[in-house]
Amino acid sequence: MTKNPVSGRPDERQRWLPVAVLFTVPAPAAVWCGRATSYLPGFPPGFVFLYAVPLAMVAFTWIPPRTDAQRRRRLALGGTGCLLAFLYPHALLVGILVLWASTAG
Repeated sequence: MTKNPVSGRPDERQRWLPVAVLFTVPAPAAVWCGRATSYLPGFPPGFVFLYAVPLAMVAFTWIPPRTDAQRRRRLALGGTGCLLAFLYPHALLVGILVLWASTAG
């Protein structure tokens, strides 16, 4: 492992941009695919703000990690953020159906 002459850190810790892009590109695609595969008839505009949590998780991956533990956490956050962005409309639909079923009886 070679060291970067400017910072003195190993080179592998300097190459974080491809990992951040790895999650940034699929995050909007996950939002679109989640909406396209959901059976929600209409999406109220106020619910769009709930996408802030998964997209913030993906945005957090842009902070370069200093340790291997931070690297693993940021990889997990990016993956979880993309998964939540995809599953959000489905979970919202299930929640609406459960509320409807519990109040219908």
